[in-house]
Amino acid sequence: MLPFAARYNESMSTATTAAGPPEHNITGIDFGQRGHLRYAGPPLLDIHSHVTLTGPGDSAHPAGSLAQAETMLDVATEFHVGRIYTMCPPEHIAPLRERFGARLGFNGSILKHRLDSPDDEAYQLLDHFLAAGIEIVKFWAAPRGRDRGLFVDAPWRVEAAQRAIAAGVRVFMVHVGDPDAWFRTVYADRAKFGTKADQYTGLIRLLTTFPEVNWIGAHMGGDVEHPDYLEALLERFPHLCFDTSATKWQVREVSSRTDAIRSLMCRYPNRFLFGTDLVTRPGLPREHYISRYWCQRTLWESHWTGRSPIADPDFLAEAGGPTTPPLHGIDLPAEVLELVYHGNAERLLAGR
Repeated sequence: MLPFAARYNESMSTATTAAGPPEHNITGIDFGQRGHLRYAGPPLLDIHSHVTLTGPGDSAHPAGSLAQAETMLDVATEFHVGRIYTMCPPEHIAPLRERFGARLGFNGSILKHRLDSPDDEAYQLLDHFLAAGIEIVKFWAAPRGRDRGLFVDAPWRVEAAQRAIAAGVRVFMVHVGDPDAWFRTVYADRAKFGTKADQYTGLIRLLTTFPEVNWIGAHMGGDVEHPDYLEALLERFPHLCFDTSATKWQVREVSSRTDAIRSLMCRYPNRFLFGTDLVTRPGLPREHYISRYWCQRTLWESHWTGRSPIADPDFLAEAGGPTTPPLHGIDLPAEVLELVYHGNAERLLAGR
């Protein structure tokens, strides 16, 4: 079974339009139009994805099928994406590695499934991941995990970080925060979920406690809506980077503040990593994966302007207006783009 974060993201991120166009292309755009995708440097490295075995198993892979993973990686190649770092259950690592070899790297998400689960559940999970050769450890700490004690700086996570570092892990990924739109809806109960600002208290504690390792703030640090705060974190913590994952979220919010995000990434070109948050799931058409790679690359490397083709339930459309948010490419300079797409992740994973 997928970790809770990935399972939740499945249900929240795949809004389908009943009796209408598919969620991956409600505007009817031709994804074959790629003349604006100008990057031609080293293959992109996707630091944040969920490539897993899916569906019913077969005799060769009883844990699940490789079909969706094969489709996703085939599309990734089409979009010049090389190595992909995936979060998946530890038992999926061996068959995925057997099939895809060095195309995949692995990120172990350390969590507990219930509030009253013993701490050993997390430590045993870490041990399984370490034995399987992961390179990154993930702490998922979205507000919706609070009722299961999934705080980013929970004592058992601090201990897990210490154990992982002792075992040689030098890169950690964290998910804190969530879209501002969710704090107006999903997280409106502040007594239960806290404010968005509250989510960063634990992250700051971890960054202060473990300065000797590198940290990746998933989904543009969970706060793409406030580039000034992201800059404050970058200034305070030189061992912190952000990834660009969660396509709908980034398209919606980056397109609303293109100048601020472009300026931030150009001022800190060594601190951003390409990521998609793509999740393999049974029955997904090839075009689903195409839509995410097309939108991600369009957003970062072009000045393309139009409407996002992807259904986005968090976009507040005006009466009679477009039903999807704008997609405005920020056209990063070539030297910045190569770092974001490839160089920064290579350096980080090499321990530099």
